[in-house]
Amino acid sequence: MEKQKEDLLDILHLIYVMDPMCSWCYGFAPVIRRTIEEQQGTMQFKLVMGGLRPGTEKPLEEQMKASIKQHWQDVDQVTGQPFDYTFFNREDFVYDTEPACRAVVTMRYLKPEMEFEMAEAVQSAFYANNNDVTKPEVLASIALQFGIEEEEFLEKFRSDEILEKTKQDFVIARHLQATAFPSLYILNGTNIHLVSRGYRPYDGLSAHLQRVIKEIAPNQSQTK
Repeated sequence: MEKQKEDLLDILHLIYVMDPMCSWCYGFAPVIRRTIEEQQGTMQFKLVMGGLRPGTEKPLEEQMKASIKQHWQDVDQVTGQPFDYTFFNREDFVYDTEPACRAVVTMRYLKPEMEFEMAEAVQSAFYANNNDVTKPEVLASIALQFGIEEEEFLEKFRSDEILEKTKQDFVIARHLQATAFPSLYILNGTNIHLVSRGYRPYDGLSAHLQRVIKEIAPNQSQTK
């Protein structure tokens, strides 16, 4: 039985494609956290940065602000996650999601056990506290919560290695055809199985995830 469990752990990976500046990913945060905790010991977890708006250079126009605000209100209503709407008082904000994604990738290489926590912290800083997470110094202050000194974080964050690793995540997301965030997949050996694309509440996701696992790894229920 233990051998079966070890073999399954080697095979099954739950892949979560997200962007820290995606509002529906923020709404999904409690759902994915609970899912990861419940699947611990059954599957390995892999976080992939999707790149919602990487490299954006143009400041938000009023029409786009109104559209984003509507998304936030929808997420707020559906999930109950807290939002700071004073964000929309900002002028000339450039909604470039690459730095936030790169910050999570940076944590992956500095302190891998805190990668998911970093993603959550960046989300909260942006959505709940109206912090400008496009700025490296703001991201460094978030990393400090996890014991990473500002100088160490920024050196890694600005390195060619992390720039390239972040781009690789975006490529993986495109390869997975993650056309909406959040998206969840199961990697079973070399086979990829889509679990969910877009937001799902916990109950619906949990039931569907179990159905997918049962299809692709029928011995899973025997290993718990």
